[in-house]
Amino acid sequence: MTALAPERISFWGHLTVRLIVAQILVLLAGLIIVMLTAVLAGPSMFYDELIDAGHAKEATELGFEHLQEALRPVSLIAMGVGAVPALCIAGLLSFYLHRTIGRSLASFTAAARAVAAGHYDVRIPSTRLGPEFDYLAASFNDMATKLQAVDTTRRQMLADLGHEMRTPLASLKGHLEGIEDGVVPLDERTTAILQAQITRLERLARDIRALTRAEEGLLHLQPTAVDIAHLAQEAVAAIQPLAAQQNITVTATGASTAPAVLDGQRMGQVLGNLLENALRHTPSQGHISVHTDLDPQSVTVTVTDTGEGIAAEALPHVFERFYRAEAGREHNRGGSGLGLAISKGLVEAHRGTLEATSPGPGRGASFRIRLPRDHPPN
Repeated sequence: MTALAPERISFWGHLTVRLIVAQILVLLAGLIIVMLTAVLAGPSMFYDELIDAGHAKEATELGFEHLQEALRPVSLIAMGVGAVPALCIAGLLSFYLHRTIGRSLASFTAAARAVAAGHYDVRIPSTRLGPEFDYLAASFNDMATKLQAVDTTRRQMLADLGHEMRTPLASLKGHLEGIEDGVVPLDERTTAILQAQITRLERLARDIRALTRAEEGLLHLQPTAVDIAHLAQEAVAAIQPLAAQQNITVTATGASTAPAVLDGQRMGQVLGNLLENALRHTPSQGHISVHTDLDPQSVTVTVTDTGEGIAAEALPHVFERFYRAEAGREHNRGGSGLGLAISKGLVEAHRGTLEATSPGPGRGASFRIRLPRDHPPN
């Protein structure tokens, strides 16, 4: 349905006009009822009041019909004289009030159209018409802020995605053109390069899909009672062969914990991402440890490495998509730049937190997962 533009709305179609007319009609109805009451019941009430006040003789001498004939026109004139200024004052006050409301509604309309046009920086000031309008304005501003954040993230993600895809696509294009021109032989080495770039694109697409589902709350978690210490040991065992090739030791410490209600497969994915990230940034002869701990309310898993470390200014950004503290360093290490962002989304889907700490460059880093024990994820 197409919204009507303000210039296409008829005079009687404006909310302000309708509110003023309705207010005046209510006042007129009230005045008519009062006038009818004064004309029909007033003389009788006055006559009874004279008798009750001890003036029965005078009332009888005047007669009820005479009193009725005398009081009715006087009451009508008095009501008429009072009704005209009352209606004028009520009309002016109604016009002021409804004009103020109309202006506020117009500001809401203009702001909504601006948001619809993609201008998410628009905000509605306080209308000063009461808590209801202020709450509506605050809700609208909150919606616009969130839409602005989503739009900024979308633009940044598209830009980052284009940048991430450029290298593998350029490599594929270059090798295919070389094969076509006969410059590059289609041997085992070339096939391995092409396969590696295709695998990189597939992983990028898979990670983006996983991140989107995690951030938009579309994950279908299957929570069960899981011993997270045992889960950590499985994650360490899975990555040890690769770590051994790089001469890096990986250990799991911490006693077996009481079961926590979570999705074991998703949490295993988180631990795998954190261990892979630690492995990429830990040099030969380095060490990676996974420690589990338990308190009455939560289970904590900490992945610590002795690798490159993270600068203080980079710590707030490590969970952002495609963020790299050193430009280009991930391209040679097989990462898509989305592993930490995916891990954070999965942990938050479990109503937990994921935090990164580091003493500084060259001094290693720690990633701590804290999960509630007694509250299953949605």
